[in-house]
Amino acid sequence: MYKQRLYLSLRATFCALLLLYPASASAHARLVRSEPDSGSRIASPRFLRLWFSERPEVRLTAVILRNDSGTTFPVLDPQSEPGNRLQISFAIRTALPAGNYTVEWRTVSSDGHPSRGRFSFTVLSTPPLTAIQERSGGSSPNPAAVTSAADSARSEDAAAPANSLSRAVSFAGVLLVVGVIVFNLLVVARSDRIPRELVWRMESRAAIVGVSASMITIIAAFSRILFEVRMMRSMPGMEATTMQSVLMTTAWGAAMRLQIIAALLALIAFTIAIKRIRGAWLIASLAGLVVAPTLALTGHAAAGTRLTALLISTDCLHVIGASSWLGNLACVMFIGVPILVRDGGEDRWQSVAALVNTFSPVALASATIVVLSGVIASWIHLEHLSSLWLTAYGKVLLLKLALVMVTILIGAYNFRRVQPVLVREEGTTKLRRSAAAELSTAALIILVTGFLTGIAP
Repeated sequence: MYKQRLYLSLRATFCALLLLYPASASAHARLVRSEPDSGSRIASPRFLRLWFSERPEVRLTAVILRNDSGTTFPVLDPQSEPGNRLQISFAIRTALPAGNYTVEWRTVSSDGHPSRGRFSFTVLSTPPLTAIQERSGGSSPNPAAVTSAADSARSEDAAAPANSLSRAVSFAGVLLVVGVIVFNLLVVARSDRIPRELVWRMESRAAIVGVSASMITIIAAFSRILFEVRMMRSMPGMEATTMQSVLMTTAWGAAMRLQIIAALLALIAFTIAIKRIRGAWLIASLAGLVVAPTLALTGHAAAGTRLTALLISTDCLHVIGASSWLGNLACVMFIGVPILVRDGGEDRWQSVAALVNTFSPVALASATIVVLSGVIASWIHLEHLSSLWLTAYGKVLLLKLALVMVTILIGAYNFRRVQPVLVREEGTTKLRRSAAAELSTAALIILVTGFLTGIAP
Protein backbone atom coordinates (compact mmCIF):
# COMPACT_ATOMS: atom_id res chain seq x y z
CA MET A 1 0.00 0.00 0.00
CA TYR A 2 2.86 2.34 0.91
CA LYS A 3 4.67 1.69 -2.38
CA GLN A 4 1.44 2.22 -4.32
CA ARG A 5 0.89 5.61 -2.67
CA LEU A 6 4.47 6.61 -3.44
CA TYR A 7 4.07 5.55 -7.08
CA LEU A 8 0.87 7.57 -7.45
CA SER A 9 2.56 10.58 -5.84
CA LEU A 10 5.45 10.40 -8.31
CA ARG A 11 3.03 10.19 -11.24
CA ALA A 12 1.09 13.19 -9.96
CA THR A 13 4.24 15.29 -9.54
CA PHE A 14 5.44 14.45 -13.03
CA CYS A 15 2.08 15.44 -14.55
CA ALA A 16 2.15 18.67 -12.57
CA LEU A 17 5.59 19.44 -13.95
CA LEU A 18 4.41 19.03 -17.53
CA LEU A 19 1.60 21.50 -16.85
CA LEU A 20 3.98 24.00 -15.29
CA TYR A 21 6.65 23.69 -17.97
CA PRO A 22 7.11 27.04 -19.77
CA ALA A 23 6.29 27.06 -23.46
CA SER A 24 9.38 28.99 -24.57
CA ALA A 25 12.98 29.46 -23.55
CA SER A 26 15.73 31.89 -24.42
CA ALA A 27 18.74 30.86 -26.49
CA HIS A 28 21.78 30.00 -24.41
CA ALA A 29 24.84 31.66 -25.98
CA ARG A 30 22.84 34.44 -27.62
CA LEU A 31 24.53 37.20 -29.57
CA VAL A 32 24.48 40.39 -27.50
CA ARG A 33 26.72 42.50 -29.72
CA SER A 34 28.45 42.37 -33.08
CA GLU A 35 30.98 44.37 -35.05
CA PRO A 36 29.83 45.41 -37.61
CA ASP A 37 26.66 46.16 -35.72
CA SER A 38 23.40 44.78 -37.05
CA GLY A 39 21.93 47.22 -39.58
CA SER A 40 25.06 49.38 -39.72
CA ARG A 41 26.29 51.13 -42.91
CA ILE A 42 30.08 51.09 -42.99
CA ALA A 43 33.20 50.82 -45.12
CA SER A 44 34.56 47.33 -45.81
CA PRO A 45 35.36 45.77 -42.39
CA ARG A 46 38.52 43.77 -41.74
CA PHE A 47 37.01 41.62 -38.99
CA LEU A 48 33.75 40.15 -37.81
CA ARG A 49 33.58 40.28 -34.02
CA LEU A 50 30.86 38.59 -31.98
CA TRP A 51 30.07 38.96 -28.27
CA PHE A 52 27.96 36.26 -26.63
CA SER A 53 25.95 36.07 -23.41
CA GLU A 54 27.74 32.86 -22.35
CA ARG A 55 31.21 31.50 -23.00
CA PRO A 56 31.31 29.97 -26.47
CA GLU A 57 33.34 26.97 -27.60
CA VAL A 58 35.82 28.57 -30.01
CA ARG A 59 36.30 25.44 -32.13
CA LEU A 60 32.56 25.06 -32.61
CA THR A 61 31.89 28.69 -33.47
CA ALA A 62 31.58 29.58 -37.17
CA VAL A 63 30.17 32.24 -39.45
CA ILE A 64 29.08 32.36 -43.10
CA LEU A 65 29.41 35.76 -44.79
CA ARG A 66 27.19 36.24 -47.87
CA ASN A 67 26.04 39.12 -50.05
CA ASP A 68 22.58 39.61 -51.58
CA SER A 69 23.43 37.48 -54.61
CA GLY A 70 24.41 34.52 -52.42
CA THR A 71 28.17 34.81 -52.97
CA THR A 72 30.12 33.56 -49.95
CA PHE A 73 33.18 35.50 -48.81
CA PRO A 74 35.84 33.50 -46.95
CA VAL A 75 36.91 34.23 -43.38
CA LEU A 76 39.79 32.86 -41.33
CA ASP A 77 39.44 30.49 -38.38
CA PRO A 78 37.78 31.82 -35.21
CA GLN A 79 40.01 33.46 -32.65
CA SER A 80 39.23 34.12 -29.00
CA GLU A 81 39.95 37.60 -27.75
CA PRO A 82 42.60 37.80 -24.98
CA GLY A 83 41.00 38.97 -21.77
CA ASN A 84 37.43 38.50 -23.01
CA ARG A 85 36.18 34.92 -23.13
CA LEU A 86 32.82 36.05 -24.51
CA GLN A 87 34.26 37.47 -27.75
CA ILE A 88 35.11 35.60 -30.96
CA SER A 89 36.77 37.28 -33.96
CA PHE A 90 36.98 36.27 -37.62
CA ALA A 91 39.38 37.99 -40.02
CA ILE A 92 37.86 38.61 -43.46
CA ARG A 93 40.18 37.38 -46.21
CA THR A 94 39.36 39.98 -48.88
CA ALA A 95 37.98 43.48 -49.12
CA LEU A 96 34.20 43.52 -49.53
CA PRO A 97 32.55 45.29 -52.50
CA ALA A 98 29.72 47.70 -51.86
CA GLY A 99 26.44 45.94 -51.11
CA ASN A 100 24.31 44.28 -48.46
CA TYR A 101 25.76 41.39 -46.42
CA THR A 102 24.35 38.79 -44.07
CA VAL A 103 26.34 36.99 -41.38
CA GLU A 104 24.99 33.60 -40.29
CA TRP A 105 26.59 32.48 -37.05
CA ARG A 106 26.46 29.35 -34.94
CA THR A 107 28.12 28.42 -31.68
CA VAL A 108 27.97 26.04 -28.74
CA SER A 109 28.20 27.41 -25.21
CA SER A 110 30.44 25.83 -22.59
CA ASP A 111 27.43 24.11 -21.00
CA GLY A 112 26.88 22.22 -24.27
CA HIS A 113 23.87 24.09 -25.67
CA PRO A 114 24.06 25.12 -29.36
CA SER A 115 22.50 28.28 -30.75
CA ARG A 116 22.54 30.18 -34.03
CA GLY A 117 21.35 33.37 -35.65
CA ARG A 118 22.08 36.03 -38.23
CA PHE A 119 22.52 39.76 -38.67
CA SER A 120 23.06 42.09 -41.64
CA PHE A 121 25.08 45.16 -42.49
CA THR A 122 25.78 47.31 -45.58
CA VAL A 123 29.13 48.20 -47.15
CA LEU A 124 28.80 51.71 -48.63
CA SER A 125 31.72 52.03 -51.04
CA THR A 126 33.99 49.72 -52.93
CA PRO A 127 37.46 49.82 -51.37
CA PRO A 128 40.60 49.33 -53.47
CA LEU A 129 41.44 45.66 -53.95
CA THR A 130 44.21 44.77 -51.53
CA ALA A 131 46.18 41.69 -50.60
CA ILE A 132 44.57 39.09 -48.41
CA GLN A 133 44.15 40.66 -45.02
CA GLU A 134 46.36 39.33 -42.26
CA ARG A 135 45.07 37.43 -39.26
CA SER A 136 45.07 39.74 -36.26
CA GLY A 137 43.49 40.10 -32.88
CA GLY A 138 42.37 43.61 -33.75
CA SER A 139 41.49 46.36 -31.34
CA SER A 140 38.77 46.38 -28.74
CA PRO A 141 35.42 47.82 -29.80
CA ASN A 142 34.37 51.28 -28.81
CA PRO A 143 32.11 50.88 -25.76
CA ALA A 144 30.16 53.93 -26.84
CA ALA A 145 29.16 52.28 -30.11
CA VAL A 146 25.56 51.29 -30.70
CA THR A 147 25.17 47.65 -29.67
CA SER A 148 21.82 46.59 -30.90
CA ALA A 149 22.80 43.00 -31.94
CA ALA A 150 19.39 42.38 -33.52
CA ASP A 151 20.10 38.76 -34.27
CA SER A 152 17.59 36.05 -34.82
CA ALA A 153 19.17 33.64 -32.37
CA ARG A 154 17.08 30.65 -31.54
CA SER A 155 17.39 28.01 -28.90
CA GLU A 156 17.69 24.48 -30.13
CA ASP A 157 15.89 21.68 -28.33
CA ALA A 158 17.97 21.96 -25.14
CA ALA A 159 14.73 22.54 -23.23
CA ALA A 160 12.77 19.81 -25.01
CA PRO A 161 10.98 17.47 -22.55
CA ALA A 162 12.97 14.36 -23.55
CA ASN A 163 16.29 16.18 -23.24
CA SER A 164 15.29 17.75 -19.92
CA LEU A 165 14.13 14.39 -18.63
CA SER A 166 17.50 12.83 -19.48
CA ARG A 167 19.21 15.54 -17.44
CA ALA A 168 16.81 14.91 -14.54
CA VAL A 169 17.60 11.18 -14.62
CA SER A 170 21.30 12.05 -14.67
CA PHE A 171 20.85 14.29 -11.61
CA ALA A 172 18.91 11.57 -9.81
CA GLY A 173 21.63 9.01 -10.54
CA VAL A 174 24.41 11.24 -9.22
CA LEU A 175 22.38 12.24 -6.14
CA LEU A 176 21.76 8.60 -5.33
CA VAL A 177 25.40 7.60 -5.88
CA VAL A 178 26.57 10.24 -3.42
CA GLY A 179 23.58 9.65 -1.11
CA VAL A 180 24.42 5.94 -0.77
CA ILE A 181 27.99 6.83 0.24
CA VAL A 182 26.80 9.38 2.82
CA PHE A 183 24.25 6.89 4.16
CA ASN A 184 26.94 4.27 4.71
CA LEU A 185 29.61 6.58 6.17
CA LEU A 186 27.61 9.07 8.22
CA VAL A 187 24.45 7.18 9.18
CA VAL A 188 24.91 3.41 9.25
CA ALA A 189 28.50 3.45 10.52
CA ARG A 190 27.57 5.88 13.32
CA SER A 191 24.40 4.11 14.51
CA ASP A 192 26.00 2.26 17.40
CA ARG A 193 22.69 0.96 18.81
CA ILE A 194 21.99 -1.15 15.72
CA PRO A 195 23.19 -4.80 15.84
CA ARG A 196 26.34 -5.39 13.80
CA GLU A 197 24.72 -8.07 11.67
CA LEU A 198 22.02 -5.64 10.54
CA VAL A 199 24.65 -2.98 9.85
CA TRP A 200 26.44 -5.39 7.49
CA ARG A 201 23.15 -6.17 5.78
CA MET A 202 22.46 -2.46 5.28
CA GLU A 203 25.93 -1.94 3.83
CA SER A 204 25.43 -4.74 1.32
CA ARG A 205 21.98 -3.47 0.37
CA ALA A 206 23.35 0.06 0.02
CA ALA A 207 26.09 -1.25 -2.27
CA ILE A 208 23.44 -2.90 -4.47
CA VAL A 209 21.57 0.41 -4.69
CA GLY A 210 24.90 2.10 -5.49
CA VAL A 211 25.44 -0.30 -8.40
CA SER A 212 22.00 0.59 -9.80
CA ALA A 213 22.58 4.32 -9.29
CA SER A 214 25.96 4.13 -11.05
CA MET A 215 24.41 2.33 -14.00
CA ILE A 216 21.64 4.94 -14.19
CA THR A 217 24.26 7.70 -14.18
CA ILE A 218 26.24 6.07 -17.00
CA ILE A 219 23.17 5.38 -19.14
CA ALA A 220 21.84 8.90 -18.59
CA ALA A 221 25.25 10.36 -19.49
CA PHE A 222 25.27 8.59 -22.85
CA SER A 223 21.68 9.69 -23.38
CA ARG A 224 22.69 13.30 -22.79
CA ILE A 225 25.58 12.93 -25.23
CA LEU A 226 23.26 11.54 -27.91
CA PHE A 227 20.86 14.47 -27.41
CA GLU A 228 23.82 16.84 -27.62
CA VAL A 229 24.98 15.31 -30.91
CA ARG A 230 21.44 15.56 -32.28
CA MET A 231 21.21 19.23 -31.32
CA MET A 232 24.54 20.01 -32.97
CA ARG A 233 23.66 18.11 -36.14
CA SER A 234 20.59 20.32 -36.53
CA MET A 235 22.91 23.33 -36.87
CA PRO A 236 23.95 24.43 -40.39
CA GLY A 237 27.49 23.29 -41.08
CA MET A 238 27.51 20.78 -38.20
CA GLU A 239 25.63 17.94 -39.85
CA ALA A 240 28.69 15.68 -39.60
CA THR A 241 29.07 16.09 -35.82
CA THR A 242 29.92 12.80 -34.10
CA MET A 243 29.86 11.62 -30.51
CA GLN A 244 33.66 11.50 -30.57
CA SER A 245 33.96 15.12 -31.69
CA VAL A 246 31.57 16.28 -28.96
CA LEU A 247 33.43 14.35 -26.27
CA MET A 248 36.94 15.22 -27.41
CA THR A 249 36.73 18.85 -28.59
CA THR A 250 34.47 20.59 -26.06
CA ALA A 251 34.75 21.44 -22.38
CA TRP A 252 31.27 19.98 -21.92
CA GLY A 253 32.43 16.72 -23.48
CA ALA A 254 35.47 16.57 -21.18
CA ALA A 255 33.18 16.93 -18.15
CA MET A 256 30.88 14.20 -19.47
CA ARG A 257 33.90 11.89 -19.96
CA LEU A 258 34.87 12.56 -16.36
CA GLN A 259 31.32 11.79 -15.20
CA ILE A 260 31.23 8.47 -17.05
CA ILE A 261 34.67 7.42 -15.78
CA ALA A 262 33.81 8.36 -12.17
CA ALA A 263 30.46 6.55 -12.37
CA LEU A 264 32.18 3.48 -13.83
CA LEU A 265 34.69 3.53 -10.97
CA ALA A 266 31.82 3.84 -8.49
CA LEU A 267 30.08 0.90 -10.18
CA ILE A 268 33.16 -1.29 -9.71
CA ALA A 269 33.59 -0.14 -6.10
CA PHE A 270 29.97 -0.80 -5.18
CA THR A 271 30.12 -4.21 -6.84
CA ILE A 272 33.02 -5.34 -4.68
CA ALA A 273 31.49 -3.63 -1.63
CA ILE A 274 28.57 -6.07 -1.81
CA LYS A 275 31.00 -8.77 -0.65
CA ARG A 276 32.35 -6.43 2.05
CA ILE A 277 35.86 -6.27 0.55
CA ARG A 278 38.16 -3.90 2.42
CA GLY A 279 38.71 -0.53 0.76
CA ALA A 280 35.67 -0.74 -1.51
CA TRP A 281 33.78 2.07 0.21
CA LEU A 282 36.90 4.27 0.17
CA ILE A 283 37.12 3.88 -3.62
CA ALA A 284 33.39 4.57 -3.93
CA SER A 285 33.79 7.72 -1.82
CA LEU A 286 36.59 9.01 -4.05
CA ALA A 287 34.45 8.31 -7.12
CA GLY A 288 31.58 10.20 -5.50
CA LEU A 289 33.81 13.22 -4.90
CA VAL A 290 34.70 13.21 -8.59
CA VAL A 291 31.23 12.62 -10.01
CA ALA A 292 29.51 15.35 -7.94
CA PRO A 293 31.27 18.35 -9.60
CA THR A 294 30.51 17.05 -13.09
CA LEU A 295 26.91 18.28 -12.83
CA ALA A 296 28.24 21.81 -12.33
CA LEU A 297 30.79 21.41 -15.13
CA THR A 298 28.06 20.40 -17.60
CA GLY A 299 25.52 23.03 -16.55
CA HIS A 300 25.03 26.79 -16.45
CA ALA A 301 27.92 27.26 -14.02
CA ALA A 302 30.45 26.22 -16.67
CA ALA A 303 29.22 28.91 -19.05
CA GLY A 304 28.94 31.65 -16.45
CA THR A 305 30.17 35.09 -17.40
CA ARG A 306 31.05 36.26 -13.89
CA LEU A 307 32.35 34.62 -10.72
CA THR A 308 32.63 31.34 -12.61
CA ALA A 309 34.84 29.60 -10.02
CA LEU A 310 32.45 30.57 -7.21
CA LEU A 311 29.47 29.46 -9.26
CA ILE A 312 30.97 26.03 -10.00
CA SER A 313 31.93 25.61 -6.33
CA THR A 314 28.45 26.50 -5.07
CA ASP A 315 26.82 24.20 -7.63
CA CYS A 316 29.07 21.39 -6.46
CA LEU A 317 28.12 22.05 -2.83
CA HIS A 318 24.47 22.17 -3.91
CA VAL A 319 24.77 18.67 -5.40
CA ILE A 320 26.58 17.26 -2.37
CA GLY A 321 24.08 18.87 0.02
CA ALA A 322 21.08 17.56 -1.92
CA SER A 323 22.65 14.09 -2.10
CA SER A 324 23.40 13.85 1.60
CA TRP A 325 19.90 15.08 2.39
CA LEU A 326 17.51 13.58 -0.18
CA GLY A 327 19.61 10.71 -1.56
CA ASN A 328 20.48 9.79 1.99
CA LEU A 329 16.81 9.96 3.03
CA ALA A 330 15.89 7.56 0.21
CA CYS A 331 18.45 5.08 1.56
CA VAL A 332 17.17 5.46 5.11
CA MET A 333 13.58 4.77 4.06
CA PHE A 334 14.14 2.05 1.45
CA ILE A 335 17.13 0.27 3.01
CA GLY A 336 17.54 1.02 6.72
CA VAL A 337 13.97 1.18 8.01
CA PRO A 338 12.68 -1.96 6.17
CA ILE A 339 15.62 -4.07 7.42
CA LEU A 340 15.18 -2.89 11.01
CA VAL A 341 11.40 -3.37 11.01
CA ARG A 342 11.67 -6.85 9.53
CA ASP A 343 14.73 -8.20 11.40
CA GLY A 344 15.24 -5.87 14.35
CA GLY A 345 13.48 -8.10 16.87
CA GLU A 346 11.88 -6.68 19.99
CA ASP A 347 14.07 -3.56 19.82
CA ARG A 348 13.14 -2.76 16.23
CA TRP A 349 11.42 0.54 17.04
CA GLN A 350 14.33 1.73 19.18
CA SER A 351 16.69 0.81 16.34
CA VAL A 352 14.59 2.77 13.86
CA ALA A 353 14.67 5.76 16.21
CA ALA A 354 18.47 5.45 16.54
CA LEU A 355 18.88 5.34 12.76
CA VAL A 356 16.66 8.37 12.16
CA ASN A 357 18.26 10.32 15.02
CA THR A 358 21.65 9.73 13.42
CA PHE A 359 20.32 10.85 10.04
CA SER A 360 18.63 14.04 11.28
CA PRO A 361 21.71 16.23 11.99
CA VAL A 362 23.20 15.19 8.65
CA ALA A 363 19.96 16.16 6.91
CA LEU A 364 19.79 19.49 8.76
CA ALA A 365 23.35 20.45 7.81
CA SER A 366 22.77 19.30 4.23
CA ALA A 367 19.53 21.27 3.86
CA THR A 368 21.36 24.37 5.09
CA ILE A 369 24.03 23.86 2.43
CA VAL A 370 21.38 23.41 -0.25
CA VAL A 371 19.60 26.65 0.68
CA LEU A 372 22.75 28.77 1.01
CA SER A 373 24.36 27.48 -2.18
CA GLY A 374 21.07 27.90 -4.04
CA VAL A 375 20.76 31.52 -2.90
CA ILE A 376 24.33 32.29 -3.99
CA ALA A 377 23.86 30.64 -7.39
CA SER A 378 20.58 32.50 -7.96
CA TRP A 379 22.20 35.81 -7.05
CA ILE A 380 24.97 35.21 -9.61
CA HIS A 381 22.68 33.94 -12.38
CA LEU A 382 19.99 36.61 -12.01
CA GLU A 383 21.31 40.14 -12.17
CA HIS A 384 17.95 41.66 -11.19
CA LEU A 385 15.36 40.51 -8.67
CA SER A 386 12.62 41.10 -11.24
CA SER A 387 14.14 38.33 -13.37
CA LEU A 388 12.50 35.87 -10.97
CA TRP A 389 9.05 36.67 -12.35
CA LEU A 390 9.88 38.21 -15.74
CA THR A 391 11.96 35.41 -17.29
CA ALA A 392 11.25 31.75 -17.97
CA TYR A 393 14.37 30.78 -16.02
CA GLY A 394 13.30 32.85 -13.02
CA LYS A 395 9.78 31.40 -12.99
CA VAL A 396 11.04 27.82 -13.03
CA LEU A 397 13.62 28.74 -10.38
CA LEU A 398 10.82 30.13 -8.19
CA LEU A 399 8.97 26.84 -8.59
CA LYS A 400 12.07 24.93 -7.53
CA LEU A 401 12.59 27.20 -4.50
CA ALA A 402 8.95 26.72 -3.46
CA LEU A 403 9.33 22.95 -3.66
CA VAL A 404 12.54 23.06 -1.64
CA MET A 405 10.71 25.02 1.04
CA VAL A 406 7.92 22.42 1.06
CA THR A 407 10.53 19.69 1.53
CA ILE A 408 12.14 21.62 4.39
CA LEU A 409 8.75 22.06 6.08
CA ILE A 410 8.07 18.32 5.82
CA GLY A 411 11.49 17.67 7.33
CA ALA A 412 10.72 20.07 10.16
CA TYR A 413 7.45 18.23 10.78
CA ASN A 414 9.38 14.96 10.98
CA PHE A 415 11.78 16.45 13.49
CA ARG A 416 9.12 18.00 15.73
CA ARG A 417 6.23 15.54 15.47
CA VAL A 418 7.49 12.20 14.21
CA GLN A 419 10.90 11.62 15.80
CA PRO A 420 9.65 11.84 19.41
CA VAL A 421 7.27 8.89 18.83
CA LEU A 422 9.61 6.70 16.74
CA VAL A 423 10.13 4.32 19.67
CA ARG A 424 6.60 3.05 18.97
CA GLU A 425 5.14 1.42 15.87
CA GLU A 426 2.87 4.38 15.18
CA GLY A 427 5.97 6.58 14.90
CA THR A 428 7.40 4.48 12.08
CA THR A 429 4.04 4.54 10.31
CA LYS A 430 3.98 8.35 10.48
CA LEU A 431 7.59 8.46 9.31
CA ARG A 432 6.79 6.40 6.22
CA ARG A 433 3.91 8.69 5.28
CA SER A 434 5.82 11.93 5.74
CA ALA A 435 8.94 10.52 4.06
CA ALA A 436 6.84 9.46 1.06
CA ALA A 437 5.64 13.07 0.73
CA GLU A 438 9.19 14.39 1.17
CA LEU A 439 10.67 12.03 -1.44
CA SER A 440 7.83 12.74 -3.87
CA THR A 441 8.55 16.45 -3.58
CA ALA A 442 12.25 15.69 -4.01
CA ALA A 443 11.49 13.81 -7.23
CA LEU A 444 9.61 16.85 -8.49
CA ILE A 445 12.57 19.08 -7.58
CA ILE A 446 14.87 16.88 -9.65
CA LEU A 447 12.49 17.04 -12.62
CA VAL A 448 12.22 20.83 -12.34
CA THR A 449 16.01 21.05 -12.19
CA GLY A 450 16.24 19.02 -15.39
CA PHE A 451 14.06 21.59 -17.16
CA LEU A 452 15.80 24.51 -15.44
CA THR A 453 19.18 23.58 -16.91
CA GLY A 454 17.67 23.71 -20.39
CA ILE A 455 16.67 27.38 -19.99
CA ALA A 456 19.12 30.25 -20.19
CA PRO A 457 19.42 32.45 -17.08
